[in-house]
Amino acid sequence: MLSTPRVASLNRLIRGLAFVVAIFAGLSAQAGIKSERTLAAILKHTPASTIVATGEQIRAAEHAAASIPGAEAMWGVGESMAPLYSSRTAIVVAPIKFSDLRKGMTVVYVSRRGNMVCHSLTGDLPKGWIAQGVNNDEEDDDLVTANNLVGVIVGAYSEMPSEFRTMLAKQLIAKGRLPAGQS
Repeated sequence: MLSTPRVASLNRLIRGLAFVVAIFAGLSAQAGIKSERTLAAILKHTPASTIVATGEQIRAAEHAAASIPGAEAMWGVGESMAPLYSSRTAIVVAPIKFSDLRKGMTVVYVSRRGNMVCHSLTGDLPKGWIAQGVNNDEEDDDLVTANNLVGVIVGAYSEMPSEFRTMLAKQLIAKGRLPAGQS
């Protein structure tokens, strides 16, 4: 079977649209990760959204992904992403060596059920990384391993900013948990 750039691009888009109804990382006061150190690591290693015009999210992500070897643009859809990323945020997922993963990075991996999951790394074990949705009270059942890792979020494009992310960053900076200027 021949693969043209157009077919490859279409396949990437379909793959991203089909699976990243992300169980992303939404932050809220009532649920989710409570550790300030973990939240600071997530803010440090997970890029804030670049705000673009409504309807331009995936186009901007595709443009950014085109300049990164092996990167893909994907849609993140659902309320579980809020308020770290708003629903319909397009993300850029780039390949990364498993050995280069760090606590706080937000990654995409394939669960044992075959679903793509986008969560933040909260700790490591000898057999893999623990991942958790920032708005989830519990860690994922699956570990992130070299075999199921798709990549790391290196860019995000949204039509609206996350006021909560800004507020959380200010609080963590004031407490010395995050360097000044980090958001």
